[in-house]
Amino acid sequence: MKISRITLTPIQTHRRTGSISSHLILQMHTDEGITGLGEISDLDCYRMYMPDVEAVRTGIEKVVLGRDPFAVQAMHDEMAKYLHNYFVSAPSYPPFTPASQIAAGIDMACYDIVGKALDTPVHSLIGGKVRESLEICYPLFQVKAEADYERNLGYIEELLAQGLTRFRYYVGVDFEKDEKFLAAVRDRFSDRVTLKALDFQARHYWKDVLRAYDRLKQFGFSLIESPSWREDFEGMAEIRRRVEADVCEHCSSAAQAMQMIRAGAVDVFNITVNSGGIHQVRKLAALAELSGIRVLIGTTQELSIGTAAHAHLGASLPELHVASDTVGPTLYAEDVVKERIRFDGTKLILPEGPGLGMELDEDAMEALRAPLVEWDRAAHGAGYVSD
Repeated sequence: MKISRITLTPIQTHRRTGSISSHLILQMHTDEGITGLGEISDLDCYRMYMPDVEAVRTGIEKVVLGRDPFAVQAMHDEMAKYLHNYFVSAPSYPPFTPASQIAAGIDMACYDIVGKALDTPVHSLIGGKVRESLEICYPLFQVKAEADYERNLGYIEELLAQGLTRFRYYVGVDFEKDEKFLAAVRDRFSDRVTLKALDFQARHYWKDVLRAYDRLKQFGFSLIESPSWREDFEGMAEIRRRVEADVCEHCSSAAQAMQMIRAGAVDVFNITVNSGGIHQVRKLAALAELSGIRVLIGTTQELSIGTAAHAHLGASLPELHVASDTVGPTLYAEDVVKERIRFDGTKLILPEGPGLGMELDEDAMEALRAPLVEWDRAAHGAGYVSD
């Protein structure tokens, strides 16, 4: 079997919050009539240097055409010649680069082809499943203006009605507003809401985070994420020694993993398929397991194709004790598959069809086709300030 051609389609989807996310949908066609699906997800964080679709298409073709999709390691060796440092080194926040996300799209399309060819789910190709579902956690972006209080509280009410009870909250634009909002959540919802984590987004010096932690610890979260400036692993280690909550950081490269392990910086690695694909990210999970560090499956908020890749990864990991963040298909109003990946309350259900278990809806994809960037619309993200 050889890869004969690719199709790369730029699309836009609406988030329930009203913002828009851009994605690339990859179809990897073979000479035996099997097509693998991949996703290069939620690219708006690269607004200042958004990938050029035709350049990405040409680059992917240079890497994959004529190659055997079963030879996943050889494919990654070839990608490493062109996508420099996509796994060897990478930033921790955001925990991926355009190169690592392109590699992830290629990787998941290869696994999808192999699973379809063998009529077996992807999880059976990477060790087999040890769980049928993943516990998940829903994101709440921080309040930045007075109007955000009631809007966010109403949003939580809607999610609770759907059985979504576990949340992580982005903090740090204004800690006073954060405290006021979390108090309102506690007063209105009491034990109906579980607060998994506060995400500091790597925006603050670690001593400032300690002061904020003392102010906010009354709200009963179990995890603090990205609690110091990028790659300040010594600062994270200081925080870890001084707080009761577990410390979590995005881990997107082998170099980062080793630095965090040596520094004693974290209790939990946040790992995501976007950091180079299933094949590479399993190495980070193995380092964590051998070092006594727990993992959660992170996200940039994928559609169902990318979420399925995360579900298969999570289903195969021997240790996965922290609720993961892969809830994109519940966040978006649209998708590109005939049947979205399923959620049941706080659980992401593992798809069981061959490959990733997702079937592309060509009409839906064409309806969503759009340029990757439009400068006159607001970008999503916790770091953007409200008008």
